[in-house]
Amino acid sequence: MAGVQARSRSGRLRTMDVLTLAAVALVVLLVSLPRLEDLAIRENEDDAARLALRLAVLAEDGGPAPVESLLASAPDLAQRLDDVEMLSEGRVLRRHGYLFEVLPGEGPAESLRIWPWEYGRTGRVAFVWTPEGGLLVHANAAASWTGPGGPPPASHAGSGWCDVRVR
Repeated sequence: MAGVQARSRSGRLRTMDVLTLAAVALVVLLVSLPRLEDLAIRENEDDAARLALRLAVLAEDGGPAPVESLLASAPDLAQRLDDVEMLSEGRVLRRHGYLFEVLPGEGPAESLRIWPWEYGRTGRVAFVWTPEGGLLVHANAAASWTGPGGPPPASHAGSGWCDVRVR
């Protein structure tokens, strides 16, 4: 007990104490980082789904494609969006680690496809919205759809697509 009192009076820690604190901090860091990365990815995915639904409303109202023009038709929405970058001459929007593209439809409404900028780092799942099917999500487990050169197909035909529950 005398050693603890002497050490706390002097305000100095022994080497073992410092190493123990460093080891505890390292364990906390190693346990927390993957959880924080997963949380950031899920937040990007949820944000992408919410923005997809907002863009879908504009597309259903007969908004023009490409996505840059669609946003221009809703200045209040465009003003609230941060971290926006237009790519491919305004046809593709990049926001919070996801890419958004409006595809021309056969009727007055277009369809949307949304996919991660960098699979596993900015997001995992891909989305498609159509007037007939609403917003659908695909797990994209094979990491097929990633980056500007890897969008999901224009059609959501095929297996793996299911309805989205937006939080």
